[in-house]
Amino acid sequence: LVAPSGSVNCEEFTKSQELLKVVRMRDDMVNDRNWKVFNECCQIHFKSPKNE
Repeated sequence: LVAPSGSVNCEEFTKSQELLKVVRMRDDMVNDRNWKVFNECCQIHFKSPKNE
């Protein structure tokens, strides 16, 4: 993902903002899924350094 260079018109700016929103939504979905898998599968094997 590259920031537009030079002057940008409103349509290009809007498209860039929409693309950024989609990328953030995907990132949030992946992050949520990773935490779900961790909590369901890995957490029982993980020992926090604070507890040791």
